[in-house]
Amino acid sequence: DYSTADIPLPPGAVLALYTDGLVEHPGTDIDDAIDDLANQLAAADPGDLDVLADSLIHHAERTAPRHDDIALLLIHPQHQP
Repeated sequence: DYSTADIPLPPGAVLALYTDGLVEHPGTDIDDAIDDLANQLAAADPGDLDVLADSLIHHAERTAPRHDDIALLLIHPQHQP
């Protein structure tokens, strides 16, 4: 059995689901990398999630060589008035 929960997202929020390959690499503190990702998401325009995903992945690849695969899913819920 699995637990479920409903967590409302505020308008304009982007939910990012990702594998450790996006934030984890040798010589870097994973908490710092997660904070960096959160800051990038907070500053991003959620208008085009494809562009945002490309930007996040390219940033991760520029910061250090990756030895793990990266999977990233971005969700921008549309709120009803």
